[in-house]
Amino acid sequence: MFKIFHLDQTPTTPMENGRGVQIKMVNPALGTENVDVHLNRLVPGGPNGKIHHHTNADNVYIVKRGEGRLIADGTTYTIRENDVVYIPAGVKHSLSNISDGVFEIFEIYAPSGRHFDFVLDEK
Repeated sequence: MFKIFHLDQTPTTPMENGRGVQIKMVNPALGTENVDVHLNRLVPGGPNGKIHHHTNADNVYIVKRGEGRLIADGTTYTIRENDVVYIPAGVKHSLSNISDGVFEIFEIYAPSGRHFDFVLDEK
């Protein structure tokens, strides 16, 4: 299904534990199985992301605004506006906002739908 989205008119969904909101654009609700695209808006001072991985899905972050702490395979990185991050399937990772303001990233998963899982690696 062909579709054009405008971010200001796309509904937001609250994230777990008050971390922020997620704006879902392209996802299985549209019938997609190959790709999922959404915008995460992480609030300043919100809880840290939990270490997890995706068994089959590659993950891409495109930082739109702010600064975040990314932990990938045990190494810590600071990511900022205009950074693009590729996380292959199976790589353990977590993301947190370290900005004084909102931290925004576009997040892409491929494949998505029934191929996508979220495996928590942190208890």
